Amino acid sequence: MNHPPQQFKHIEAKLLRDFAAACLKAAGMHADHADQLGQLLTNSDLRGVRSHGTRALGGYCNGLRNGAANPNPDIKILQETDVMVQVDGDGGLGYAPMMMATELTIAKAKEKGMAAGAAVHIGHYGSAGHYVRRAMEEGCTAFSVQGSHPSYFGEGGKNKTQQAAYWGNPPLCFGLPSQDEPPLILDAATCIMADYQRGEEFDALQEMIPAAFFKSMGYTGVGTALGGSFVGTNSARAREVETRWPEACQGGLILVLNAGLFGPAEEFRTGVDNLVRGVRETMIPVRGYDEATLPGTIEHRKEQEYGQVGVPVGLEDVECLEEVGQIFGVVPRWN
Repeated sequence: MNHPPQQFKHIEAKLLRDFAAACLKAAGMHADHADQLGQLLTNSDLRGVRSHGTRALGGYCNGLRNGAANPNPDIKILQETDVMVQVDGDGGLGYAPMMMATELTIAKAKEKGMAAGAAVHIGHYGSAGHYVRRAMEEGCTAFSVQGSHPSYFGEGGKNKTQQAAYWGNPPLCFGLPSQDEPPLILDAATCIMADYQRGEEFDALQEMIPAAFFKSMGYTGVGTALGGSFVGTNSARAREVETRWPEACQGGLILVLNAGLFGPAEEFRTGVDNLVRGVRETMIPVRGYDEATLPGTIEHRKEQEYGQVGVPVGLEDVECLEEVGQIFGVVPRWN
């Protein structure tokens, strides 16, 4: 979750969703994909994850119009068994093909206990939590990560002169459903520092807590490979797609497990309740915070609150959204 904006305007979620979808359609995106993406971006806003919400709309629309990503891809299944599926995104943004892979994987996991899904030849798929949360809605626990073609962060890629401590930042998510408490959802990225946390004051931390940086490098390597080479980005087809659609050099992986795989699903969910409630009621909070919580709790609260009062969109973000509307001929309805 991101820090909330200090100056903002409350906007009803439906208005954000409809505006985003209209802009994406004006940029050339397939109508069904635009409606889906408008909802997913708004879902991020509702959870307070501004970085992966409608703030990203301008970049996506410009990329679609400028040919960086395929606005109307031919999404299809490359291979499938009872416990796996691989989807070809054909150079488009990652949301639609990854959600297609997720839906198919959920059905397989509910029947077989567990299953794996992948999308390849795709652009950015946003928050990994979109796909994990969808599996949780169906009574499953899940993990998702997005990676890339190995040359993106590997040999011959962006490594030269880059500090190893800030190497890569692929999104990943673990999601565990609960019964009565907020779910346990670790929806994050692999680098210990956010992309904007660069400079001497942050560099000093490398000597203070080196183990944390070595861990984040390990997470980055594993995430990049599992969501990249493992799902099929290190292939001639991947290079062909990237040449045509430069932003589509990535892949995505989702693993889905039925919550009742090893025992009654209710026992698992109430066990998660015990963890979430136990941390909140018994532990001393991290310094500077009022309470101890596990990941997922604050997002759960924000989603309920913002669903009632509207999303607090930063004034600068409102201005950017309205500029996108002007470019693509879409009038916002919140004025």
